[in-house]
Amino acid sequence: MSTKNPQPFVVAAQPKGSTHAPRGGSPNPPVGAAPASAPKGVALDSFRVWAGHGPLVLAGVAVGVVGSVPLAVAWFVASRLAYVGFVGFALRAQSRHGALTRHEGPEAAWRKFRGRASRLMFGDVIAFMALCVVTRGTLALPGPVWLALTAGLVLVVIGIGIKFWATASLDAGTFYWRDFFVPHEHTNRSASGPYRWLANPMYTVGYAHAYGFGLLLSSWPGLAGAAFAQLGITLVAVLVERPHGRRFARG
Repeated sequence: MSTKNPQPFVVAAQPKGSTHAPRGGSPNPPVGAAPASAPKGVALDSFRVWAGHGPLVLAGVAVGVVGSVPLAVAWFVASRLAYVGFVGFALRAQSRHGALTRHEGPEAAWRKFRGRASRLMFGDVIAFMALCVVTRGTLALPGPVWLALTAGLVLVVIGIGIKFWATASLDAGTFYWRDFFVPHEHTNRSASGPYRWLANPMYTVGYAHAYGFGLLLSSWPGLAGAAFAQLGITLVAVLVERPHGRRFARG
């Protein structure tokens, strides 16, 4: 995500452009220019995205029905590593060598990257939810049940709220690291929304909902999974996004 650096959890989701939010709009199109994409094309793209996500939802349901803890843990770990690994290595190669835009235009390369990252991110979210469901009731907390449920619900609302707020404060496409592909359109840093107080709200407070979901289901593997997910996207921010920002700043 460039969860603005993002990004979901996703869990980026985060992140997931860079988590340190560039801001500034794209140049206005020439008078009379055709719109970038027709409504029919947008609808078709949306249908393809959700059609591609369908099997992941079915897989999540299957894992929940089977109820195998080792299977749920293995699927979640594999899904998180696949998402973070793909995003990290792909963006690093693009930032250093322009590897993804070498054989096609920046916009086309970004759309292809966004599609793959979106599928992996969605699979990561489904795997995390399945992990929490399969391991529900494994966390014994002191105090009344309603207190844990309330705390979990508050964390979910905070995390999702920060994700949406931060995303709305960024340039279009930044959530999916568009600034790695067309950096000249993302030259300023956002100072609006939660970025007024936090350098990277998506990868910090923006992950509160993951912990909240684990609390709601009283799942200690869920809480551990939330920490694992946040650590992974934080590594992307430190090892890929920040160096890219410094490299771009130097021109």
